[in-house]
Amino acid sequence: MTLIVPKLVEAIHQGRGGRALYFVVRVIAAATLAFGAATQAGAGSSAPTQNDKWSLRFEPIHMQARGHDQHVLTIHEIDPSSQMDRSRAVTLDTEKNLAYRSGFRYSSGEWSWGVDFLWFDTSQSTPDITAAASGTSAEVVFEVPDRSFTSSSPDESLFYRVLEDTDMALWTLDFYGMKTLTETAESSLKLQIGVRFGDFDNDYRAAVGIEDAGGLRFDASSNYGRMTGLLIGLAGHLQRGRSSLDAHLGQSVLFGSAELTNMSREFTGPFSESATFVSEDTFSTERDVAIPITELRVAWTYAVIKHVSVSLGVHSSVWWDVSVPPGVIPAQGGNRVLHENTIAFLGVSGAVVISF
Repeated sequence: MTLIVPKLVEAIHQGRGGRALYFVVRVIAAATLAFGAATQAGAGSSAPTQNDKWSLRFEPIHMQARGHDQHVLTIHEIDPSSQMDRSRAVTLDTEKNLAYRSGFRYSSGEWSWGVDFLWFDTSQSTPDITAAASGTSAEVVFEVPDRSFTSSSPDESLFYRVLEDTDMALWTLDFYGMKTLTETAESSLKLQIGVRFGDFDNDYRAAVGIEDAGGLRFDASSNYGRMTGLLIGLAGHLQRGRSSLDAHLGQSVLFGSAELTNMSREFTGPFSESATFVSEDTFSTERDVAIPITELRVAWTYAVIKHVSVSLGVHSSVWWDVSVPPGVIPAQGGNRVLHENTIAFLGVSGAVVISF
């Protein structure tokens, strides 16, 4: 694995995405052939006595995302006597929401083959903000990328609003095989290898300005399109009567391209969806990306009846180096601590498993 990932990343950075994907396929094919040969060689001595089996799984996950709460606004309050500038950052809050994981698996002897699908969609928001100069502040300034709006009297009210469709959405689709490395009557350890497909979108929409006078509307996005990569992992199983404990540790790297866009439009008068726009500034770029994903899942399962089990578990994953929409952070020296590119997901899940 330590040799595979650098070769893939190097291929992507050199603009050879097709060769990188071809290399992934060759690695998976070679590993499958090697495991097949090992299975045939050891079939006479270590093949487990296990019947063919299908299992279907549906798993809602109460998911929380951290690390992608970008800094979108800086508020400055200037003291009239000392001219001291008190500033604070406004960030987006990524809301908790339900994710859904489902899949099926077919097991035969030492091998299992399966498909898993994960989908998560949530909103990002912050409360509407209004402010105006008063007796305790000579000026109030709202600072956004490349612009600022100033209130120097109580009659000038500044506003900032996050608009609808400011959200984060992702999905992954896995096709994999699992080879039993070791097995007893009550436990097993399996190696997983496969192909992962994925998609990630993050949209930001907001308006800022002076009430009834004018301002700016922002529409920015980071769209990662369809990505593909290698998936590898270890899965452990421990059986105790009708209960079992399962753990899975996985690592994947998704390769593809990211389209980063930003459009800011200046308007006059009060803000609305049909405001009078007088100017428009757009930015768009596309770049090759490699996103490592680290996952850990632990679940306790109880067999209710012969073919039906229920499960409770914990799901965690980290998506490394996922860019936020461009042109969001205020000023060149904005707070980078609040503008992280790594996202950590943590959720509690319940599942129904049907086996036959």
